[in-house]
Amino acid sequence: MSLTAFNRHVQVCLGSLLLAPLALAETVPQGLSINPFPGAQITDSKVLPQADHAVVIGLVRKVNNRLRAEREVRATGELIRVTFEIPRIHSRAEGFEHVRDQLLARPHSMLFYCEGRECGASSLWANEVLDNSRLYGPEENQAYLSVRLEEDPQRLVSVYAITRGNQRSYVHVDQFTPEEPIVEPLYPTPSTLLKLLHANGRLALPGLELGLVTEKPRAEDPEVWINLVNRMLRSDTRVRVAISGQQAPAVMQRLIDLDIRSSRLEIGQPYPETGIVIDKI
Repeated sequence: MSLTAFNRHVQVCLGSLLLAPLALAETVPQGLSINPFPGAQITDSKVLPQADHAVVIGLVRKVNNRLRAEREVRATGELIRVTFEIPRIHSRAEGFEHVRDQLLARPHSMLFYCEGRECGASSLWANEVLDNSRLYGPEENQAYLSVRLEEDPQRLVSVYAITRGNQRSYVHVDQFTPEEPIVEPLYPTPSTLLKLLHANGRLALPGLELGLVTEKPRAEDPEVWINLVNRMLRSDTRVRVAISGQQAPAVMQRLIDLDIRSSRLEIGQPYPETGIVIDKI
């Protein structure tokens, strides 16, 4: 290769390296509420300004050759779909936690969280729920969560992560902004609460206010929250918790009345004023 040809080759390579980050930045849809994992590459991206969309907040299965979700929320609004490939020196778990932690740091309601085989068939999540066959992989290598961001505008964000058999890891984000805010109560599952408690060591439950009298037509039912916490504690009898908040003594007594052993429960701090906070001991 002549010196002139070599210089041209170097210029082309350098130009490609300089332009690559710009090209990636241009493909990130405007309005996406999370920051991508450092070094991640976008493999698929689309924006549907007016989509009739179902946000899955429960397990999925096939019944009579049709997809059935245990729970879902359907509405019309803007849907942003982005799939990121995580750099190979990092794991699926790192990519998933990067997005999860951003969402949980904002005002939110956690709706659903599953990991591994408990999520069910990866083929259903990839092909039926998220419409991206690239996301199909071994069921033990997957994770999914869905949250409602309590902001203006309201957004429902779902995150699916998978490591395929070829060891490529992907994080897919669905961000749905409904035309009209979804105001009805949407409760998490007991297993979702337990996962968050194990992962973060703490649960904040602002909707658990016993004896609350409100004129809101769709206020959260504290009895539902008591039942969810009861079922969460029953699902792992090794867990001990401290309950904080002005209503902590009343909540603790309700759980004892439901046959949760008092040795597993402690009273924590007298705050917050509304709702309760549960800390893992």
